Amino acid sequence: MASPITHLWSRLSSVKWEDTWVERLRFAGEQNLVIKKFPASRSIKLDLYTDASTAKKLQRAFGGSARPFDAAGWQPPAPKIADPLRISGVLRVYRDKMLYAKERSVGRGLPLLIPSGMAFGTGDHATTARCLQLLVEAAAPLCAPGKPWSVLDLGCGSGILALAAETLGSKKVLGCDFDAACVRISRENAQLNKLPLSRFLKADVLHWRAPGSYDIVAANLYSTILTAASTMIVHAIKPSGVLILSGILAVEEKAILKTFSSLRHLKTLKRGKWAAVMLKKTKIV
Repeated sequence: MASPITHLWSRLSSVKWEDTWVERLRFAGEQNLVIKKFPASRSIKLDLYTDASTAKKLQRAFGGSARPFDAAGWQPPAPKIADPLRISGVLRVYRDKMLYAKERSVGRGLPLLIPSGMAFGTGDHATTARCLQLLVEAAAPLCAPGKPWSVLDLGCGSGILALAAETLGSKKVLGCDFDAACVRISRENAQLNKLPLSRFLKADVLHWRAPGSYDIVAANLYSTILTAASTMIVHAIKPSGVLILSGILAVEEKAILKTFSSLRHLKTLKRGKWAAVMLKKTKIV
């Protein structure tokens, strides 16, 4: 049973992070989120109508303000149950537990349950969806019987990329995030999906060195962080390994490719204002 709507959490943000906030706040019910835009302004206002506990958690995590809301006479529209996100006919990512329980044993593609939560990444956002698409493509040639392969997920959020990798057959998966809540939620999602091989730890990619090297490295991070951590990221890729980068605005793609110019650019996928790129390590750097 859903908690009653009693509070309003609000904060201002840059308009360029609108999609990110929609994804991050989806757990509270997308029908409860109102985004206000202002003419000739680069700012937006987020208003989330929710319960007292969630409002306080959001205020602690992201700032803004939380206040009681008189919900008398106010009723949000009925929530929508989205179909699973289908990735290249290989993966089906669910955020609705009931739909997952009903459909997980039928249909084409491996099922994965990533419930909406305060950790970024249920697969709906362009950055995550494109990462999943590139991950499926990069994993395909590695899935030969008896050939173990490894994945490093930098900025794991909900753990979706790491858990997708294990679902696809990776036997060594490590995810890390600066946010302890993301690490906790990723571990919970691993248990929920009965994926015991994926490990998650709290780490700041700007002050951390990956243990060993990996066949696939995925980094769904802001471009400023990708640039600052580029040396560590490149060192974490095995020779002939693949790097998947996302969280990049399309206008930033050229700058990111220049930062990672020691790698060979394989492809770019774009959706709206976002871009995801796949590169290959062809020499020791």
